[in-house]
Amino acid sequence: MSKRELNILFTCVGRRVALIDCFRRAMAELGLTGRCLATDITSTSPAFHKADKGFIAPSVNSVNYTPAVLEIAEKNRAGLLVPLTDLDLRVLARHRERYAKVGCTVMVASEPTIVLCRDKVKTFRMMRDGGLATIVTFSLEEFMERPFYPCFVKPVRGSGGFGASVVHTSKQMRAHIATFGEQLLVQEYVPGQEFTIDVYRTRDRQVRCVVPRQRLAVRSGEVEKGITVRDEPLVQAVIKLSGLLDDLWGVFCCQCRRGKDAVPHFFEINPRFGGGAPLTIAAGANLPLYLLQEILNLPVTAELGKFTENLLMLRYDEAAFVRVENPSSLPGYDTPLFR
Repeated sequence: MSKRELNILFTCVGRRVALIDCFRRAMAELGLTGRCLATDITSTSPAFHKADKGFIAPSVNSVNYTPAVLEIAEKNRAGLLVPLTDLDLRVLARHRERYAKVGCTVMVASEPTIVLCRDKVKTFRMMRDGGLATIVTFSLEEFMERPFYPCFVKPVRGSGGFGASVVHTSKQMRAHIATFGEQLLVQEYVPGQEFTIDVYRTRDRQVRCVVPRQRLAVRSGEVEKGITVRDEPLVQAVIKLSGLLDDLWGVFCCQCRRGKDAVPHFFEINPRFGGGAPLTIAAGANLPLYLLQEILNLPVTAELGKFTENLLMLRYDEAAFVRVENPSSLPGYDTPLFR
């Protein structure tokens, strides 16, 4: 593959059409040719069809996942793999050297770093011990010894807002456990402003881009309405947080809440593109461009503070239209799916 050609493989693509389009524009800006490839467990995801070519992959939990995705990467000469959900981060981290051997760089940290970010109890302890303000977090077992309400409950390892809820009574807690199981963590409930901060960190651990965006409305764990903000205390806190994250590189995001004390209390790190990343990109912090520049060994043009503040994003649904030969094979054909 020539320096001006790059095929990009996106895994678990789901609904991430806007982000793939952002990558296409970044490729065009750099004068790159190449294809945007996509994997998913089903062909009924919108981004599967919006990519240049889609591939059905086994479940992330299957022993066949890595061999299948490796084969897709090698046969299609993918030079970069970008995971778009939390689902396969750990398995990609574990096998990133195998991808490198077929010429494909995976935007993922080492497995210990991914485990740290994915386990929210470990994340809390790391941030607390690193001197950052955070939201007090307990395992379910610790919480049951000294329960308090209201509290915020969510899975130890989860994404998309699944299983996350404010709980006000012990009766509600019992019902929540019955529905979602005991692999839960419990946090103090901190009302106030909530922010997601997008970060670009180079492989030599230099933080080159930090863009805070305030979450105004959230649907299924993903921002629906948000606005970029210029907030230097947030930026400096995120730079400090980044220094605790060992070899995490590329694009990632973290979340915090700011209550009456005006101090940002961090509670989550997502070592991948966040769902609201298109807002940061629209504000002039071109995250896909920075990633492509680094992969191609070009100067990374990211600059701290270089973005448009007060840019409001109002997301809405679009549709992909695909004619199918066998409707009865579609998920939800017998019983509709509710998410």
